[in-house]
Amino acid sequence: MLSGSFFTIENLVVDDNKASASLHLEASHIIFDGHFPGQPVVPGVCMVQMIKEILERMSERKMQLKSARNIKFLHVLDPTVHPEVLTEITFKLNHETVDVSAKIYLDSIVFLKMEAGFI
Repeated sequence: MLSGSFFTIENLVVDDNKASASLHLEASHIIFDGHFPGQPVVPGVCMVQMIKEILERMSERKMQLKSARNIKFLHVLDPTVHPEVLTEITFKLNHETVDVSAKIYLDSIVFLKMEAGFI
């Protein structure tokens, strides 16, 4: 779990099948000692994990990534340059899965776009 140490979820708003939140990234987190020293970059797997943890907070249950139909990392996310980012998640319950379309962005910069299924 990265929430609370690597990042903080702020201003989570859920409306029907859409959610948005602002995230605060902790640039001093130990992950950045190795990724990369002197040039911190949020690992792609951590961005996917942030989306997962927002879904868990919304649903109040554990989630697991079942399928990743499309994941694109479009811009390097440096927490010292962009300590605050936004998320936008659209979700649809589909039998046992939750189909998700999500992005992590700030203004016109999109860091992550993904289409995935969670159970």
